[in-house]
Amino acid sequence: MSGRFNVLLLGAGPINFGTTEGPWNHSKRLEQKLGDRLNVVGLIDLNKERADSVLTIKRADSDVKQGYENTKVFGSIKEAGEALKGDDTPHLAILGFQANTRGSTKSGHDNELELIRYFPKVGLFIEKPISDIEDFKDVEEVGKKIKENGNVASVGYMLRYLKAAKEIKKLIEENDLTVMHTQASYLFAYDFAAKDFYGYWSKSRESGPIVTQATHICDLTRFLTPPVILDSVHTNTVEHTDKAGELSIFKFDEKGLVKPEDRIPRVTSATWRYENGATGSLLHAVCLHEGDYDCELMIVADGWKFRLVDPYGISPRLYVRKPGTIEEVRTIFTNDDCYYGEFEAIIDVIDGKSDTSVILSPYEDAIKTYEFTWAIRLAGEKSYQARGGVDGKK
Repeated sequence: MSGRFNVLLLGAGPINFGTTEGPWNHSKRLEQKLGDRLNVVGLIDLNKERADSVLTIKRADSDVKQGYENTKVFGSIKEAGEALKGDDTPHLAILGFQANTRGSTKSGHDNELELIRYFPKVGLFIEKPISDIEDFKDVEEVGKKIKENGNVASVGYMLRYLKAAKEIKKLIEENDLTVMHTQASYLFAYDFAAKDFYGYWSKSRESGPIVTQATHICDLTRFLTPPVILDSVHTNTVEHTDKAGELSIFKFDEKGLVKPEDRIPRVTSATWRYENGATGSLLHAVCLHEGDYDCELMIVADGWKFRLVDPYGISPRLYVRKPGTIEEVRTIFTNDDCYYGEFEAIIDVIDGKSDTSVILSPYEDAIKTYEFTWAIRLAGEKSYQARGGVDGKK
C-alpha cells in the first residue's frame, strides 16, 4: 500500500500522546514510521477539551502537523464509525483506552468488536493488558472473532522487540539450550504513583499490579521459555495488613479512597513450573522511593546464564555467561526503541511489505500472558485468604 496511511486513535491520554515520566507515546512512533504518510483521521475521547488540546500541540509542530490537520474528534466509536467512510476509512486503530473497555463481547467493553463492525478490514493495535475481566472464555471469544474476521492484530508487549530479547532467543535456539530456570523481578517506586495514579492502588479499577504492570516482564519470560503450567503457580504476598507491608513515604490517601479488600499487595512472590520441567519465579514489589522501576530477567540453562537488566531503559544491558568461561560478557544496546519496533511490524504487514510473522505479540498469544498474570494474582489472593487476611481484618 502507498499513499496516506489512515490512523484512528482511541484515547487522548498519555498512552497515545506521552508523558514526562514514561516512554509510552504511540503518536510519536507513528510519526517516525510514517512521516508525511501519516493521516490521523480521528481521535476518540470522552474529554473533548483534552482531545482538542493535544491536537493543538501537534498542529503547532511544523514537522508533524500534516498528520493531524484533518483529524476529527469523536466521543465514541459509533460516532467515528458513522463519519469515517471512503477515503477516511482507517487502516489502523490504536486502542489506548483503559483495559476495561476491551477484551469482552459485552457491550461497552468490546472496543475491538465494535471497531471491526464499523471498519471490517481495520488493523488493530491493542494495548496491554488485553482486558480486565476474569472471564477468560469471553476474552478468547474476542480473539476468535478477530481471527475469523481476518484482521491484522498486535498487542503492545513491546519488550519482545528488544534487540537483547532477540539475542537471548537466538542463542537459546542456535545452541539448542533447554531452559532450567527463570527469575524475573520488577521493583516499583511507589512515590512515582502517589499523586495521579488512583487506579493503580485499586484492584477493581486496574486489576492489580501483576495483571497491569508486571505483565510485561511475565510476557517477556513467556516469549523466551517453554509453556507455563498454570495450575503449578504458587504465590505469596505481603499485604497492607502486614507489618512488612507498611509504606513509609506513602502520600496517597489509600485508607480514605480504597476499601481494604480492594488494596493491592506490596509484594508478590510467585513460583511455577514449565512444561519441560523447568522452574520459574517472579518478584514484584512496591518498595522503591526514587525513580520509577527496577527490572531484571535472568534465565539459566546447562552451562549458560543470561541476565537482562533495565529492559525498559534507553540502553538495556545483556550479560551472558557461556560454557568455557567464568566471566559474564556485557552488551549494551543503545538506540533500541522497542516501541517503534512494534509499530513498524504491524504497519509493514498492513502495507503488504511483511507477513504476519514479524508481529511478535499476536492476540492469541497475548491471551496466554493474560491468563498467566491472572493465575499469579488469584494464587496470591487464595494464599492471603487462607491466612485470614482477605477482608483486611487479619
